Amino acid sequence: MESFELNKFKIEHLFTYSIDVNADMFIQKLPTGGTRVTGTIAGGKVWGPKIQGKILPVGADWSTVYPNGIVDVDCRTMIETGDGAHINMFYKGRIDLGSEEAAADYANGKFPAVMGTQPMPVLDTDDECYDWCNHYACFGIGRVDFTNDPIVIQYDVYRYYATPFAEN
Repeated sequence: MESFELNKFKIEHLFTYSIDVNADMFIQKLPTGGTRVTGTIAGGKVWGPKIQGKILPVGADWSTVYPNGIVDVDCRTMIETGDGAHINMFYKGRIDLGSEEAAADYANGKFPAVMGTQPMPVLDTDDECYDWCNHYACFGIGRVDFTNDPIVIQYDVYRYYATPFAEN
């Protein structure tokens, strides 16, 4: 078998954000066998080298919990930057709760104290100063802290890209 050199890539930290999610979740059993756990966004903050501002109190996280312990995350919200731009942010992600028992607990509103999560944020805006958001592929590394009310979800968001195609 022929071997190939791995593609080169770079990773750049863009920003960190912390979202407050109302602890009063909506829980619905789905006809597909999963459970929808929805938490509405109460606000938050954004800081970092590329974006500073706040998370507006709009949107929600519509997670689907499956009996095998997998949670598919589907979140939508909006960032308002310190200079007044609005950036839509939506992301999907996956959480592995580790067991069927943990999935049953989660689906019934019994959450772990803290858990890790890996989102894939997509950003878009019509503000010319932040047009770069429309071109970036991102990933996040984060954690959910259920010990607070509101619940605190915090992510570090990174841009990743192949080189030498995009150096800036």
